[in-house]
Amino acid sequence: MPMNKNDLLDALAHDPSYGCYSRQGLELVAWPRIAKSARWIIFADIDGMHELNAAHGYTDVDRRIRQALKVRSTDIVATGRWFSGDELVWVISNGDPEGMVKRMVAGLAKQGLTATFAVVPVISRKLSVNVRNALDLVQQAKRDRQK
Repeated sequence: MPMNKNDLLDALAHDPSYGCYSRQGLELVAWPRIAKSARWIIFADIDGMHELNAAHGYTDVDRRIRQALKVRSTDIVATGRWFSGDELVWVISNGDPEGMVKRMVAGLAKQGLTATFAVVPVISRKLSVNVRNALDLVQQAKRDRQK
């Protein structure tokens, strides 16, 4: 039986492994609704993802990430997986993004995970431009061996 348009949109919008938006969901479904209230982008690159998957298996690592993503706040208006399994994005409307990063770090640590984070202000109408700014900071931090 063919999928209707709404079922297809829902399938593309959500990442079943992590229980959050997929990149397509963030860009095409969430962002148009939340762009006006978005103030901050938090980007995280999970450290040692390939090694974690090799040591613990994809199912266990996915479960750990799904648990860590349960950090909730009324200021988090969207959470999603960005490129592959080790990049995550949070869109923040208000509040203290650095404080939220601390909560996210603690949530990851409870699951035996670490990540390199960047926080950037929303400066563009395009989500991808904002995320790219944060991604560049994370890549630089990794090159400089900073967290």
